Amino acid sequence: MNKYESDASRIELARKIAGESIVLLKNEGGVLPLAAKAKIALLGRTQNDTVIGGGGSGSSRDAHPIQIKDALEEAGFLLEPGLKDYYRNVRQAEIDAAAAGGGFDFSKLEGLVASGMIYEIFGKYEGAKEEPDPADDLLQAAAEWTDTAVLVIGRLVGGEECDRRVENDYYLLDSEKELIRKTCERFPKVIAVLNSCGPVDLSWVLHCPQIRGLLFMGSSGEQGANALADILSGAVTPSGKLSQTFALRYEDFPTASTMFTNKDMPEKIPTYETYGLSAEANGSIGFSMSPVTLYKEDIYVGYRYFDSFDKEVLYPFGYGLSYASFEEFCENAAVEDGKIVVKVAVQNLSREYAGKEVVQAYLCGPDDVVPQVHQQLKAFAKTKLLAPGETQVVELLIPVEELAYFDEEQSAYVIAPGSYEVLIGNSSRNTVPAVMIDVEQQICVRRVQAGIGYNEANEGVIDTLVADEIDRMEDLEAPYRLKITKEDLKVNWPSYPEHSFAEAAAGNNGGKPWQLKDVADGRVSMEDFVAQMSLEELAVLCNGYGPGLPFSGIAAKGAPSTINYEDGTPIGTNTHPTANAGYENPALAKYGIYSAYYKDGPASVGKVGWPTGMMLSCTFNMDLLYEFGAACGQEAVSFDVDAWLGPGMNIIRNPIEGRAFEYFSEDPYLAGMCGIAVARGAQENNKGLTCCPKHFALNEQETYRRGSTKKNIDAADSIVSARAAREIYLKPFEMVITGAKPLTVMTSFNKINGTFAGGNRALCTDILRGEWGYDGVVVTDWGDMDIVVDGADAVEAGNDVVMPGGPPVIAQVLKGYEEGRVTIDRMREAVCHLLNFVIASHSYSKAIGK
Repeated sequence: MNKYESDASRIELARKIAGESIVLLKNEGGVLPLAAKAKIALLGRTQNDTVIGGGGSGSSRDAHPIQIKDALEEAGFLLEPGLKDYYRNVRQAEIDAAAAGGGFDFSKLEGLVASGMIYEIFGKYEGAKEEPDPADDLLQAAAEWTDTAVLVIGRLVGGEECDRRVENDYYLLDSEKELIRKTCERFPKVIAVLNSCGPVDLSWVLHCPQIRGLLFMGSSGEQGANALADILSGAVTPSGKLSQTFALRYEDFPTASTMFTNKDMPEKIPTYETYGLSAEANGSIGFSMSPVTLYKEDIYVGYRYFDSFDKEVLYPFGYGLSYASFEEFCENAAVEDGKIVVKVAVQNLSREYAGKEVVQAYLCGPDDVVPQVHQQLKAFAKTKLLAPGETQVVELLIPVEELAYFDEEQSAYVIAPGSYEVLIGNSSRNTVPAVMIDVEQQICVRRVQAGIGYNEANEGVIDTLVADEIDRMEDLEAPYRLKITKEDLKVNWPSYPEHSFAEAAAGNNGGKPWQLKDVADGRVSMEDFVAQMSLEELAVLCNGYGPGLPFSGIAAKGAPSTINYEDGTPIGTNTHPTANAGYENPALAKYGIYSAYYKDGPASVGKVGWPTGMMLSCTFNMDLLYEFGAACGQEAVSFDVDAWLGPGMNIIRNPIEGRAFEYFSEDPYLAGMCGIAVARGAQENNKGLTCCPKHFALNEQETYRRGSTKKNIDAADSIVSARAAREIYLKPFEMVITGAKPLTVMTSFNKINGTFAGGNRALCTDILRGEWGYDGVVVTDWGDMDIVVDGADAVEAGNDVVMPGGPPVIAQVLKGYEEGRVTIDRMREAVCHLLNFVIASHSYSKAIGK
């Protein structure tokens, strides 16, 4: 029995996670926690319109989220009456205005839901909402009532197909600046709260000494407001750490010059020609525009850039304050069973507050062989709740292979000879040397074949960032010194079970078709089972149950299937009673194949509105994320879901990414560890459920990620070096695939170095299966049926199923077979991968009565 079957248990967990995710950035003079029943002037419109998550499939859905104002009152704080009434009236006016304006008529979407054309409707940018301007006499009366203000700055912007903007979004609106000015003029003690689906400029905090406290609440779910009240009151000691860097200015990010967001200003969208490249040489022909996302920063993403180039930041990666204070010291270090084991003692020095601390281990490698980043996170551990004076020893484990970098010339992961430092601290800017590691000779960790880097036409044309010599902490000596040799490398690479159809035959089952249950019971191999299917049946199963197939609930009533048996009955029906239209595979009754159900999203399947990925990672608590996976997975199973579409494993490359809230971090190791914890929690506690990591891969930009049919614009091309792709952007996917073994993976819409991700054999077959041993099903993102990757090309590349699919894509697959672009054995292999998922699914077990 899953311990999270009750609503109360999941709500309690959501509040606990939110409490550990909120990051205390400033606490000057110990202004926090506030006294019991403290008088507060509460300002900011989102006190009554609290941001719990982002938009689109990654949203934290909840019909009645708890509001900050209500949570603070429930916690016993006394809110100044005049401002309380003012903001209540503001919110009611907003609700009335929205009702009067009407909403979008979703009946117009018939035939478009779950298809690519939906993105021509969605994805329109809506800016940040203006802050109302309280009258001076209202503010003055509040200032006479209390000297303490809590000022909430809110943001709900961006989402699918829609990145954020720089002006009046990342940078504050004039109305927000005015509210800050007025607040700081009147209140000597101001606690600012950022309640947002992503970072905003916070440099103004430096110029406002009245702002004594600052909290990054982010998008911490439906219980975020209660968690904020817990922290303000001291019921919970903050322990969150930033999973992304807060820069002094947006322009300081290395991606600022290559990130484009405004579809209304096509002249500012970079194309191949912007970077001296040829659209034709990169395969983009016949389009009015060919957008390009150039990963010019290469391996220098987030803190890797700021630390390597010695750039000042506002709040560094891994940073977060506590009401308690801690001391850390390295107690021991050794190489054991292929891992560098570092033991760190953490003591709570506080006399008053219990608290948790996150110990972080960064690796600094030699840069005389190849350019390196200054340091990179390789391990972390969060303590238990330490009582005042209590000490805990935590273990940090760094696999020896994690010392490797990807050498493009050798097409191999290698450990360069030289000296390595392991730095220990509680943020990327607060570390000390703990271990020195000597490597005398180059160690080849693994050679690979898949080419994922630049097109030949782009080689030598693209200039990427390269840092100068790394600045070592030469004035500090590490207390421990270790030596690594090839014998210390102990890793077993996963292998892919090849599917061979050379000897496969339909076999003899008394003249009757083999059933999928026969495979489950061991009476026939999966290969022989699939070999009995016709070309048309295989083509249908290489699709989801999309528009045009009978009973799909999507096409106009009476729309016939175009793929039928000789007697006129359709090939492929839907046997799932509750699945959302277009989110299941076709069922083939002839073979006992049932529909399995995929459902969004990473922060909610429709019950509890959980903290988004951006905030889950700020907990740095993998045990807690495991529990989140177990709980949200239980909610998925209660809806008869078989594949939970998450977690989102892309990198927060830029703070204004439209779906940055959905992803974990700017750091690939932290993102990968979060993905493993969530996926394992879901799968190990909910029989028949698998996660579906997405969006594979390099989908760090929403604007024109899939182009535009209406405007004849090609999909954005992510141009990236092989080293950056492997070390930064594929790394989290590799970790979750090998560490949690999900049975579904979702590809992204965008191109990678000129080839659609969903049609990229190097990505979907050579790396995913050949290097990582994946044997589940690969599905496209939903809507990949009209202008993105061709169905036959997708299947041949190893992208097994086009979602949601339908007759047009089935026709593409059959045409591709006739033209020799996809083989029947590749179609059979794709169906084997799909059925590996179906046979393990909750819905299949339910259908056959298990």
